Amino acid sequence: MKTPSLVKASLLLGTLLALSSAAAAEVKIYPYSGAHVLAGQKFDLRVEVSGVAAGAEASVMLDGKPVAGLIKTNSAADTVEYTLRGVSLLAGSHTVTVTGAATGQATMIAEAPATVAQAKKVILFIGDGMGWNTVRAAELVAHGYNPDNGMPLGRLEMETGLSGLATVTNSSYDSFLTDSANTASSIATGQKVLVNALSVYPDNTKDSLDNPRIETIAEILKRSKNMGIGLVSTAFGTDATPAAFAAHTRLRGDYSAVADQYFKGSAKPDVLLFGGSNDFISQTVPGSRRKDATNWIDDSQKMGFTFVSSRAELMKANTTKLFGLFNLSNFNSYLDRVQFKDPSVLGDFKDQPYLWDMTQKAVETLDKNPNGFFLMVEGGMIDKFEHPLDWQRGVWDVLEMDKAVAWAKDYQKTHPDTLVLVTADHAHSISTYAGYDHTKGPGNRDAVLVYQDGKFPTYSDKKDVNGIPMVTPTRGLAVGFAGVPDYCETFTARPIYKDPTISDGSGGYAPNPDICKEEGAYFRTGNLPRNTNQGVHSADPVPLFSFGPGAQNFVGMMDQTDIFFAIAKAMGVDATKDAGK
Repeated sequence: MKTPSLVKASLLLGTLLALSSAAAAEVKIYPYSGAHVLAGQKFDLRVEVSGVAAGAEASVMLDGKPVAGLIKTNSAADTVEYTLRGVSLLAGSHTVTVTGAATGQATMIAEAPATVAQAKKVILFIGDGMGWNTVRAAELVAHGYNPDNGMPLGRLEMETGLSGLATVTNSSYDSFLTDSANTASSIATGQKVLVNALSVYPDNTKDSLDNPRIETIAEILKRSKNMGIGLVSTAFGTDATPAAFAAHTRLRGDYSAVADQYFKGSAKPDVLLFGGSNDFISQTVPGSRRKDATNWIDDSQKMGFTFVSSRAELMKANTTKLFGLFNLSNFNSYLDRVQFKDPSVLGDFKDQPYLWDMTQKAVETLDKNPNGFFLMVEGGMIDKFEHPLDWQRGVWDVLEMDKAVAWAKDYQKTHPDTLVLVTADHAHSISTYAGYDHTKGPGNRDAVLVYQDGKFPTYSDKKDVNGIPMVTPTRGLAVGFAGVPDYCETFTARPIYKDPTISDGSGGYAPNPDICKEEGAYFRTGNLPRNTNQGVHSADPVPLFSFGPGAQNFVGMMDQTDIFFAIAKAMGVDATKDAGK
């Protein structure tokens, strides 16, 4: 028999053990607390309880009532999970409460459906990596200044005739920094998403394709209004930005799965135009990176798509479902396609369409749907060349996208039910800090001209067949990046692209010796970790330019998730409706 003192000690020990167990337990609820969704927007409800005894149970309540239909799993001995897919909420505030083995709570807001449609069609341009400073560099190249009076000679098309203007901040679910997957997902879903994730919430499983999903604006418009959906990019087609609107995965590198979801998923795009055929062809075809025999070029045509693979074929297409692949991987940069034109660089892809061609043909195709359309057009190669510090290729791809914006603005004038938006997913740490006198040769620090010595750039003195300035002025720009690896600088555009770094064989990177031995090249010490081979995204805000009905929804300071709700408002989206039922 225990003495009173022993009983007290035993009770104290039991209490401490219980408190220890409770302290170790953790509850995660998705959608996360503080999330905003559209009323009727579908999502997967996921509750994960970890650090509990084997066999532990929990109760999940929504607004005080038990959630029916939950699927219970145990991914480890001390965890229990509950999942319910395809949930939606009525307008208002809602609370998910977890009790039992551990306790937790998350509150989310379902935004009320829009009552009036301001726009029937939306063309959303996303310049990948096109922060304010990238736009400014493109403006300086495109127009420059009148040397007689110092007045600017013009602005970019995306900057003129505005109906709305906003500055957009961005961040991830797990960091204040971003990648293209989570930023595009925020625009597509209105949610904060993990870096490298596409329109899903986190979970505790290894399967990257089973994460809880959140419905995208493209999927909602297809389901609720049966609208046409189009995805266009100069990057490879399964890359993060187009994928975020029509695919769901924890890992943006699930390229084959993304390709499959374009044709099997809920968004069901009617127009797909981009590079990257290697994710759509059977593993038996040279260049494929699939691990199966799927061939979407053949299978898509059985589904009613017209397939095209060159600019000539694209411009002849007259169809309601259009699928185009114009390169094995990414498009070549605008400079490579139009100004440098090196056959060894272009290879077999000598007839790639311009971004304005693809925009025009996509709109022409989607316009056959009387219910309206949503078209996302990405200038995908801007970011691809800012990363390796090749600012000229990146900026000239902005100029290519700007001509596509010009076409869309003209279309909007004759189709006043169209909203045109131009924004970016994230920025790079680019800055135009001086002028450069190219008559003094490459890599010459004494040719870097500051303050009044900078005078005015002369890019516009010579233009190519499309009216875009040549990249070889006598007086140009000195452009740099804040976050860099060790590399060699020359200040000039090179006709054939070169990586700024190479592997040092020890897990790090060194300046590319092929660049360092070029005329005038000089070494610049980096400030990023030594295992970083290129520049990185910055936390800088990005612009948003808007034109047409609903443009007033895009004004002032916005978080990137706000873009989703502003588009839904402009298009009068009622996600509680289902056009197919």
